[in-house]
Amino acid sequence: MEKLLRWLADILARLHDWLMSVNDGRSWGLNDKQMHFVVVGLFGIGLFFCVQLLFKWLAKRSVTAISWIYTFTVVLVVTFAVEVGQKVSGSGQMETRDVFYGVWGFIAAFAVYLAVKGIVRLIHRLKNGKQDKTPPGVRHFIGDRRGSGKQ
Repeated sequence: MEKLLRWLADILARLHDWLMSVNDGRSWGLNDKQMHFVVVGLFGIGLFFCVQLLFKWLAKRSVTAISWIYTFTVVLVVTFAVEVGQKVSGSGQMETRDVFYGVWGFIAAFAVYLAVKGIVRLIHRLKNGKQDKTPPGVRHFIGDRRGSGKQ
């Protein structure tokens, strides 16, 4: 994990130095804080527009997908923060594998949630006799309920 963070820090340091040399070469006269203001501002607004397009598209299909993306992002940030906190406080070892396993724990828990949600919906539909919206490939496993008499 420490190697990964050092590698990322090295990339960011090189990018920072390059941007500052461009700034100096073009005589823009921006100091370090002003460069951060401009670069992070432009990066942030560009990311916002991309995320806005993605989430608008997803909102038409599934709010759950948006919730998952947000939650996944928070889980990732929190697991990294825990590992960095362990390194800084000396309360544990900072390891990439801990982040990996933590994130996979969330993915596994979410898969269980989706399975339970799917089973509950299926039971509800079967119990209430609502119109079958099950995809055709899945009907094979639960029986054809479109009025053919076969189940």
